[in-house]
Amino acid sequence: MNRDLSSFAAEPQWRAGVFGAVDKEKRTIELSFSSDIELERWPGMVEVLSHDPGAVMLDRLNSGGPLLFNHDLDEVIGVVESATVGADRKGRAVVRFGNSEEAQEVWADVQDGILRNVSVGYRIKEIKLDESREGGPDVYLVTKWEPYEVSIVSVPADTSVGVGRSLEIAEPQTIPKKMDTEIDLIKEREIAASAASTAERDRVRSILSAGSQYKESELATEFATAGRSLEEFRVALLEKVDAKNRSIVEASKPIGLSEKESQSFSFLKLFRALAAESGDAKKFGEEAKFELEACQAAASKMHRSTSGVVVPVDVMLSPLTRSGEVVSVKSGSGYISTGANAVPTNLLSGSFIEVLRNRAVLMQLAQELSGLVGNVDIPKQTDASTATWVGEDTAGTRQAINFGLVSLRPHTVTNYAEITRRMMMQTAIGVEALVRYDLAAQLARTIDLAGFYGDGQSNAPTGIKNTAGIKGFSFGAANAPTFAELVRMETEIALSNADVPSMTYVANAGFRGYAKTARRLATATDSNTIWEPGNTVNGYRTEITNQVATGDVFFGNWSDLLVGMWGGLEVTVDPYTFSTQGRIRIVLMQDLDFAVRRAASFAFCSNPA
Repeated sequence: MNRDLSSFAAEPQWRAGVFGAVDKEKRTIELSFSSDIELERWPGMVEVLSHDPGAVMLDRLNSGGPLLFNHDLDEVIGVVESATVGADRKGRAVVRFGNSEEAQEVWADVQDGILRNVSVGYRIKEIKLDESREGGPDVYLVTKWEPYEVSIVSVPADTSVGVGRSLEIAEPQTIPKKMDTEIDLIKEREIAASAASTAERDRVRSILSAGSQYKESELATEFATAGRSLEEFRVALLEKVDAKNRSIVEASKPIGLSEKESQSFSFLKLFRALAAESGDAKKFGEEAKFELEACQAAASKMHRSTSGVVVPVDVMLSPLTRSGEVVSVKSGSGYISTGANAVPTNLLSGSFIEVLRNRAVLMQLAQELSGLVGNVDIPKQTDASTATWVGEDTAGTRQAINFGLVSLRPHTVTNYAEITRRMMMQTAIGVEALVRYDLAAQLARTIDLAGFYGDGQSNAPTGIKNTAGIKGFSFGAANAPTFAELVRMETEIALSNADVPSMTYVANAGFRGYAKTARRLATATDSNTIWEPGNTVNGYRTEITNQVATGDVFFGNWSDLLVGMWGGLEVTVDPYTFSTQGRIRIVLMQDLDFAVRRAASFAFCSNPA
C-alpha cells in the first residue's frame, strides 16, 4: 500500500552506540554526534550528511544548544558546552548535565552505562542528488545542515561514531516526544519500504533536486516529506520567490526626502566636508549637516558595511533643478574631467541616474532595476506547454511547464573622478550640475565595459559575451564583417524564436567608419553601403560605443538584459593623492549586476582568431 512519507520521516531510526570520556566532577561528557555514514531517510533513498568545511552550521549549538532527553523539548537535562567538526569528519561535542531531578537520573544512568546513545536534531539547508544506484537507493548529499539540539536517547540512528542522529527534519515542535517500541518500528519500516514505488522515488528526487537548484532545500524537504506533488512544490516556490521580490521592492524605497530636499542636496558641500582638514572640519561639517545626515540614513538601509558615505536613492533619482530649467556653464577649453576648465555647454536638469543612463549605452538599451536591496531572483519559463490532439470525449495529456530563475547578486564597481579645490569651493548650480554630470560619465564607462565583457571572476559580474548560451562566431576578415555575416546574427536569433523588431546592433566607432564605405553586396552595381540612412544596419538600430573592442559586434533583444542597481552611490573623497596639484579625487562605488533573461536573445561576433 502507499503511505504518506510525512509520518514515516517523523519516525526515529536506531542503532546502538557508546559515549566518550566522562568527567564526573564537572558533570560533562565528550561525545561525537554525527558522521557521514549513509542513513535511509525515505524508502529507497539514502541520506549522507556532509562534514566538509562550512557544511555544518554549529552556531546554535555553540551558543548554548540544549541537551534533551529523547528529543523532548520539555525535558532539558543540560547544555552543549562546545561543538566542532573533527579531521575525522565527525561532529563532536562536550555537554554538561544540569541539576534537575530528571537530569540527575539520566546522568546516573549514563555513568552506570545504562544509557549509551546520543542523537542530534537538525535542519537541512541544502541538499543534492549525489548518486543514482542501479536497482538500489538514490543517495542524497546534505551539503549544508544545522544541528539545533543534542539528545540522550534510548535508540539512536547512527552508530558509526558511537553516536546517533535524529531522523526528524521538520520544525522542532513536530518532533515526537517519545519513541515507540523497537518491534513496532521494525514493522513500520518494513511496510513503508515494501510500499515504496519508482514513481514515489522520482517525486521526491525531483522535488529535492529543484529545491537544491533554487536554494530552497528546507521548502523542498517539507513538500517531499508531506507527500506533496512536484507541481504543488513549483507553485509554492514561485510564490515564495514573488514574495521575496515584493519585500525587496518594499525595502528599496528611498529614505523619504521631499522633492525640495532632494534637489537641495549638494555634492560639492558633501565633498568639502569629507575633504576638510582639521581646522576647517567643523565649518564645512556644519554647512553639510543635511547632506551628511541624509547619507547616514541611506547607509543604514544597505546590507553591507561601507568605506565612504552613501548618496541616497532620493537624490540619485531627483532632478537637480525644476523641470524645464537649463543651467549653463561657460569657461575656457581644456579637460572637463577635473573641472579646472570646461567647454561651453548646457546641462539639462536631469537626475544623476538619468545622466548616467544617457552616458551608458547598456543602460539606454537594457531593462533597468534600480534601488534594489538584497538578492533578487526573477522567474522565467524555460519551455512551453505542448498542445495535443484528442478524439471525441477524450482528455488531453497535460504537459508541465518548466521554469528557472534569473538571479541578480550585487557586485561592487568602483571608478573615480577628479576636481580642483577651487572648483569644489563653488556654490553655483551650474558647477554642481557639471560635477554630477562628470561623476555619472565616469561611472557609466565602467558599467558599460563590465556589461559587455565582464567575466564573472574576481568579484566582477558576468557580461553578455561570457554568458552561457550566447550565440557567437567569428567574422571571416579582421575588422571587416560582411553584410551577410551581420545578417547571420539576426538569423541565429530568429531560429531560436527570440527575434523582435526592436533588436539593436552595438559596435565601436571603427565599425561605423568601415560600414559607411563598405558595400552591402560586393557584386552589386548600386552604392548601397552596410551603414544605412537613419543610423541603421540591416534595418535595425545601431549604437556606437568605444567600450566595444575593435572588430566585435553585439546584436540582440536588449530588453532581455537586466541591469540591477542596489542602493545609493557610495562616495569616498581622497584629498591626499594629488594634494600638491590642488586636486581632489572622488572615488565612486556602486553595487550592480547584469543578468540575461534568455541567452538566445543575443549574438556576439568578433575578429577571427
